[in-house]
Amino acid sequence: MYCTMKPLLAQAMEDGQGVPAFNIHALEVVPVMAKAADAVKCPVILQVSVSTAKYIGYSLLASIVKKVSEDMTVDVALHLDHATDLEDIRGALDGGFSSVMYDGSKLPFEENVANTLKAVELARNAGASIEAELGIVGRGKIIETYPYTEPEDAAEFVRRTGIDALAVGIGTHHGMYKAKTNIRLDILKKIHEAVDIPLVLHGGTGVRDDDVRECVRLGMHKLNFGTELNVSWVRKAKEVFAEAEPDDTMRNLMIECNQAMTETIQKKIQLVRF
Repeated sequence: MYCTMKPLLAQAMEDGQGVPAFNIHALEVVPVMAKAADAVKCPVILQVSVSTAKYIGYSLLASIVKKVSEDMTVDVALHLDHATDLEDIRGALDGGFSSVMYDGSKLPFEENVANTLKAVELARNAGASIEAELGIVGRGKIIETYPYTEPEDAAEFVRRTGIDALAVGIGTHHGMYKAKTNIRLDILKKIHEAVDIPLVLHGGTGVRDDDVRECVRLGMHKLNFGTELNVSWVRKAKEVFAEAEPDDTMRNLMIECNQAMTETIQKKIQLVRF
């Protein structure tokens, strides 16, 4: 069933489990991701960047996810990831997304709170769930100095905004797949003790398997994976398309790539459902 991410995360909190959130990189992979999760009876959040959502089209993407979800035995949410502009959030909600994220993490605290409140109002009026971020998730190369989320700030932010889930900075990085980063589980533990809503792991590809499981135990019930899925698809594509003849059916070539992604997805599910 198509739904917001709020009931998925509430059930995950009760069960001490995680809900995987997989990044959509192209329209072709939507049914692949959904079927991979459904095959192992795992509720799933399909999420997409603003740029990819605009490339596909908000309404088209939402319509397809809704249609795919009709044949699923588990619940699925469609989530806009890392929107920094309220107009993009409005576009996703108008298009039928069931969940959105406002990312004001690079703004001063008070400005982040003020903008997040506006995003919360938009989401509530649309019947959607909303995630926000406090503390910056890194990108690219590992950096030594890093603005981790302060537990006290997290508690105040959650209290003042009324969000459904909070992404926090504990040392994770977007885009990492060749190396794993050292995350601050001690900081996560303190944040978990300070807030009573689900926390969100961003940059899940760059986190060691054991650390992913520990993140779930410490309150991270939405866990994002994107880069590794894309890498597995592209690596297989380089193999099969390199050997293909010009008149080979594209569908058959893509099926092999989709299977590679499916295997990666189900490995990630095993990390968060234990």
